[in-house]
Amino acid sequence: MIDKFNAKIIKICCRSIMKALILHYISKVIMAQKRFHRYLPTKGWSLYWILIAYLAIGYFYPAIGLLALVCMIAPVAFAVSRGRWWCGNACPRGNMYDRLLAKYSPHRPNPPFVRTFGFRVFMVLFIFTMFGVQMYFAWGDWNAVGRVFWNIITITTVVGVALSFIYAPRTWCSFCPMGTLSSWVTPKKAPFPKAFTSVNVDASCRIKCKSCARVCPMQIKPYDSRGSETGYLHADCIKCGKCVAACPLKIMKIKPQNQITDDRSQPKTMPA
Repeated sequence: MIDKFNAKIIKICCRSIMKALILHYISKVIMAQKRFHRYLPTKGWSLYWILIAYLAIGYFYPAIGLLALVCMIAPVAFAVSRGRWWCGNACPRGNMYDRLLAKYSPHRPNPPFVRTFGFRVFMVLFIFTMFGVQMYFAWGDWNAVGRVFWNIITITTVVGVALSFIYAPRTWCSFCPMGTLSSWVTPKKAPFPKAFTSVNVDASCRIKCKSCARVCPMQIKPYDSRGSETGYLHADCIKCGKCVAACPLKIMKIKPQNQITDDRSQPKTMPA
């Protein structure tokens, strides 16, 4: 009886150990597959309907395609004084990536080469060359000219959507020609325009959670600027505020330059 009882106990223990080992192995596999970047809901207005309406109406009325000039000029115009603010706050296509596609994207790291200077220069030259050639043959016919704009927006949107499901929602934004031009004209050192804003990370940040980098649509690292008086000055920061919203300690803020200047001018008081 004792032998049978011992055998049963050993059998139960062996099963328990095997189950524990299997569960441990499965948990390790799951953790290994866990993505660093994650989805964070976007607050504010839904602007992606502008893009959908543009593509739908422009298909039947090609002259509507000329409205794309707004989204081609505005990003660069705003970047001179505000950085890539347009990309993170007013771009209808970027809004679609953040509000719709981000829910279903795998949020994989973007391929490193897409942010290299050489590749981005190539994309600027390629897109504008294709645009220029089509424009040469369409010039003089408003419908044909509008169709050129519509084609460019449609093709790049399809590419952007495809990349969203392969890598991350804003993979296209990493080398978007207009975004690249915006990053080139973005202020990078003082003195900054009064309208320019930057993410400020308090010096108390210890970079342990990296929550700001996890939710960043551009997959950059705001925590690199911890303690900096001028804030995070990465040219591809789109000022969306997701890093601020995700910070568990609430030690990150988006500040305009005039507020930063005021904060620096105020005398620091010693704790009692």
